[in-house]
Amino acid sequence: MAAHMKLQNIAPDWEVYNALMNTAAACSSYREAWAIFEDMVLVGVKPDISMINHLIYAHRQRSSLYLWLIIDRMNQLEITPNVVTFTLLINHFIADKNLELALRYFHDARARGLVPQIKAMHNLVMLAANLNHPRLAIDLANWFEEKSAQHLDHSTWLACLSASAMECYAEGVLHCWKVVVEDQNLTPDQGVCVSVLNTAARHGLPDLATEALRMLKAAGETWEEYHFAAVIEAFCRNSQIKEAMITLDIMRTHGTPATLETTIPILNAMSISIDVFDRSWGIIEEIQKEGKRIDLAALNVLIQASIRLGDLQRAVGTYKSFGEYQATPDIFTFNALLDGCISTNHRQLGDVLLNDMKAAKVQPNEDTYEKMILLCLTQNTYEDAFFYLEEMKVSGYKPYVRIYAALIRKCIVNDDPRYQIAVEEMAEQGYEMPISLARDIRQYANNNGQKGQGGSEVQENVRLDGASQRFIETGGLQEESKAS
Repeated sequence: MAAHMKLQNIAPDWEVYNALMNTAAACSSYREAWAIFEDMVLVGVKPDISMINHLIYAHRQRSSLYLWLIIDRMNQLEITPNVVTFTLLINHFIADKNLELALRYFHDARARGLVPQIKAMHNLVMLAANLNHPRLAIDLANWFEEKSAQHLDHSTWLACLSASAMECYAEGVLHCWKVVVEDQNLTPDQGVCVSVLNTAARHGLPDLATEALRMLKAAGETWEEYHFAAVIEAFCRNSQIKEAMITLDIMRTHGTPATLETTIPILNAMSISIDVFDRSWGIIEEIQKEGKRIDLAALNVLIQASIRLGDLQRAVGTYKSFGEYQATPDIFTFNALLDGCISTNHRQLGDVLLNDMKAAKVQPNEDTYEKMILLCLTQNTYEDAFFYLEEMKVSGYKPYVRIYAALIRKCIVNDDPRYQIAVEEMAEQGYEMPISLARDIRQYANNNGQKGQGGSEVQENVRLDGASQRFIETGGLQEESKAS
């Protein structure tokens, strides 16, 4: 059109060039846009910022690298950018996931007293949030809403909340939770709520944790053990042991009894010292006086704390007080007490506990058998360790490699040739020989030898029979911790 006008000696004016540039920009015809722009300059029509904006918009489907030519031309012509210019530049860099340059032109606009349009700010906040920069995203969102009469939509703040929760940024989560849940009356999805729960747990924010739990229920989700676990940890980190214990009963009421992992924060809080442990008993009594039920998991964690503090007597005292709280010991109760027996070499108490288990009709599990084997190995006479090993297998449990390792080492220390049987059985179970155990067997065989029934020593380089010898000499062995 401009060429046709020139042929008729009609000089195109600014309005004509503006219409042409607008058309080229709308069609992403960047070559035509450049030609029109340069022709405009050539005929002496001074371009303004709207022409630059058309030129930038025409390049929206190209790499942001081409923007530098436009920016250089704008500076050469001494054209001052406006809000639209900065909005287009920011959006273009955001499309290339270039947060740094998008922020550069945002700050340039802010320094000039300009507020980018809401679409650009929404995209900028979303990019910062998606790139795991929640503090930056929230600062940008707050600045925009402070400077502008407009408000970012709920998706922007949800992204800020999600990013803050994923990064466990407590201050950001608290702020965004207020905006999303309280101000905008929205219900975050399960993933966001679980991340918020994790943040609350790490930073000791029980109010936030219980709010997230409430939102899960509002969203129609079923409360699971790991949801309550975060609430309990939040209470414990905030030194609210009483509330953590009450939560254990709430869990059972909702059909989700606590596991050993659930009570770890309570255990850690209780076992700091004997004084703290004694205060925990006061909390138990206080809960009971309030007419609330003492959950079995709370009593079990008291036993675990006693064992950790090295006070088996207190653990047994707690066990004997179960009847006062209408609680019945379970397998976790007995296993915790057996840990105390192992640490104190108290085999007699271990036998008493086994009898109590039978009387209470509590079936031993694989951990129970392991603990009984290890308890037997603390004694000078350890024949029963082999008995419990067989019992474990008869009950359908596969012994851990660490059980065989403990048996083998006990036999070696006592010059007991039955270690060969344990080695062969471990191989039959499909375990690889731990490096450290293989080293101990070689040292025993090479340095100490084996004594026969008549007391005569076998040659220094003792060779084991069958599978045990091949097992020890096998290459590619792994550490004991990995094998277990």
